[in-house]
Amino acid sequence: MNIYKLITIVVTVLASLFILLAIVFYIGLNDSSASNPVYDGPIIPHEQQTPLNSGFDRSTTAMEIIDGIDLTGKTIVMTGGHSGTGLEASKAFVSAGAKVIALSRNLEVAKSNLQDIQNVSVFYVDLLKPDSINKFVDHYLNTGEPIDVLVNSAGIIGTPLTRDERGYELQFSTNVLGHFQLIVGLIPALEKAKNGARIVNLASRAHRANGVNFEDINFENSDYSGMKAYAQSKTALVLLSLKLDKLLKGKNIRVFSVHPGPIPTTDIFAASQVGISSTFTVWMFRMLAKTARATHLTEILNFVRNPNNEADLYKTVQQGGATTVWASVSPLLEGKGGLYLEDSNVAVVVPNGSDAPFGVRPWALNEEDADKLWKLCEEMTGVNYLN
Repeated sequence: MNIYKLITIVVTVLASLFILLAIVFYIGLNDSSASNPVYDGPIIPHEQQTPLNSGFDRSTTAMEIIDGIDLTGKTIVMTGGHSGTGLEASKAFVSAGAKVIALSRNLEVAKSNLQDIQNVSVFYVDLLKPDSINKFVDHYLNTGEPIDVLVNSAGIIGTPLTRDERGYELQFSTNVLGHFQLIVGLIPALEKAKNGARIVNLASRAHRANGVNFEDINFENSDYSGMKAYAQSKTALVLLSLKLDKLLKGKNIRVFSVHPGPIPTTDIFAASQVGISSTFTVWMFRMLAKTARATHLTEILNFVRNPNNEADLYKTVQQGGATTVWASVSPLLEGKGGLYLEDSNVAVVVPNGSDAPFGVRPWALNEEDADKLWKLCEEMTGVNYLN
């Protein structure tokens, strides 16, 4: 066969596969946000939730945030630090001299993803298995070493109604209860940080959909949808961050919640299939996300979608890791805490029920609900923090 014909065939096949990939992603995301009109509704004045002159924006990457920051001698513990936006944050932290401890329920995948990054160690923690959390906590506290930043980046999204071994709804159990137990257990190590410590919890703008249903947290008597449960878990993480900051700021530990951005090529969709779909399906989701990142699908989708609101533009995983890194290291956040962050800045407050594609909703800043959530987490996990 003529070499030029062969090249033409190969290019045609690859282009067709790429177009198919883009179509699958676009349909699979079921995202109509590009057609939303420009938000011109009110911004609610708030004493704490006031944007700063950070110098960054939604297009900033994790590596751009870390530029000029020295983290030599710092220890950062991360769930989800081996994949997606968490992996990009890990790379940034290590590039600045930090030691990263990545916690994962799949050691093989974590070690493979992190093998080319120096100064990273991997430990087994499954957020759905309280014993695995306790085992790591005991191990770490026995080392006597401090933790400078704890980043809770792992999570699942949109799963069918599934319950853990305790009977708790899977997304709330993973995204909230597992991290609650880990945080409370590691507080003694966070207290040892020489210049204060930070806790960064990965929330989401999905919290705008609904608050926490305290009367039926596990959807035993309510209609269930995967996204409603996801939104509840992310609102809960904002409330948890608010309560934690109130409890710990006297110990020089400050807490932030972070919206990383709408990121279609993240690995969360693969992680959400673990234990629900076949191993092959999980592998396919991982490969799909990896291929999409390698082919710059995010940028192409943004060009095709051309949303009216800048906040509806998709982010790459490199951009998605930026706010996590900013929350972890920015000098502008010294003396601050209990804040919801997005686009490497403090987010504004917008009304509950509004269609703003940005900002934090008041139901996620309600201190009474934060207190209720804290008590609920203690009851559901059997873990109590004695201040």
